[in-house]
Amino acid sequence: MKADVFVNLCVLDVLKSRKFFEDLGFAVKEEYSDDSGYCLSFNDRTYAMMLGQEKYMMFSKNSVVDSFKHTELIFSLDVGSPKVVDEIIDKVIKLGGTEIGKALDDDFMYYRSFRDLDGHHFEVFASKK
Repeated sequence: MKADVFVNLCVLDVLKSRKFFEDLGFAVKEEYSDDSGYCLSFNDRTYAMMLGQEKYMMFSKNSVVDSFKHTELIFSLDVGSPKVVDEIIDKVIKLGGTEIGKALDDDFMYYRSFRDLDGHHFEVFASKK
């Protein structure tokens, strides 16, 4: 079975979050977006629904994780080359995100990690296939 993937995340400020990711170069799927949240598109089958807290709580009755203190999940994005990894992290820092740790270069991949404005953990890498 193949299925599109939609991950749902809570964001504190929908407009600031959307601007952050658009400025990084990610596309937004408008047909799933409004003032209460937006659909961040990673590719033609993988998305993150970035929802304001009120909208997010419509789908979950659990309390929202403080992503700055706890890791709810790690998004890993293969961007194809170490140069693109560095370009993305440089932009993240300029846009108010935070790099996590240092760049790592091992036998399998080159990667760097960051937290977005809401503390969500992203790993950006280039595999060495």
